[in-house]
Amino acid sequence: MDRRGFLSGLAGTLSASGVRAENFEAAPLPPGLDARTCPGLSWAGSGPAAIEIFDYNCPYCRAVFRALDARIAARALRLGLIDSPQLSIGSIQAAKLRQAALKLYGPAKAYAFHRRVFAQRGAIDGETGLAAARELKLDVAKLTETADSDAVRDILIGASHFLSKAGVQATPSFILGGKLMSGWPGGEGFNAALRSV
Repeated sequence: MDRRGFLSGLAGTLSASGVRAENFEAAPLPPGLDARTCPGLSWAGSGPAAIEIFDYNCPYCRAVFRALDARIAARALRLGLIDSPQLSIGSIQAAKLRQAALKLYGPAKAYAFHRRVFAQRGAIDGETGLAAARELKLDVAKLTETADSDAVRDILIGASHFLSKAGVQATPSFILGGKLMSGWPGGEGFNAALRSV
């Protein structure tokens, strides 16, 4: 991926890099592959739907989080989340805790956990996740036990297999209407992509 194009997209100036929001490419998912069946997928918000594939230690994922969260708050986006913890052991630990929160408390608490984790500064790991859980008054012992379970391990392995079949190679990536879009096309480009679904 062209990092200059990606970074300019974050600043909302895609045209400066020669990449235009209206022609940011998305590739169809392989036939028969439905993102709604991905293990560990959770939803937040209402409105046009998009699924984000993210890693808690991906700086680009963190940079776009506020834009996505603002759309959810404005009821302008129904965001699906798929964990893709590739960058560090800390990413895996945090993803396991998010999945445990989803399993124990449902999608609303899992999204609140997601929001708290991304609000933290620095590298994200299990301790960051546990601090977020404490702030939300979740049962840390139960959360830790569930995060370390075979069921959560199998969910993350299943998601990894799904993402491999889908051709995901970077975070963040987005699935909109059965198409995979790598990178963040900027706010305007993302809105255009949502309208095209």
